[in-house]
Amino acid sequence: MAIQVTGLFINPQSGLIYDSPILTLVPHLENPGLILLDVKINGRDCIGYSNINRSTLEYSDILDPYDNLIEALKKYVIEDLQNVGINQNATFE
Repeated sequence: MAIQVTGLFINPQSGLIYDSPILTLVPHLENPGLILLDVKINGRDCIGYSNINRSTLEYSDILDPYDNLIEALKKYVIEDLQNVGINQNATFE
């Protein structure tokens, strides 16, 4: 449940800069239909997402609902962080 970033990565919330960090996704399923998500950067810094509506996530053809949710959250985070503008030169896997 991690995303490998290659290149310089800037946390859009704290402004800290990292070189090729690993982003670990920690979802919290608290409210029906809504997801809170912590994205830990190298286990130290964190990016917080609140109230992600499950219906906005793009699901794939994976049959396991857990894997499907994790892959959808990864895609959501990658698209969000690439669209910030400060991380255009970083690649996400």
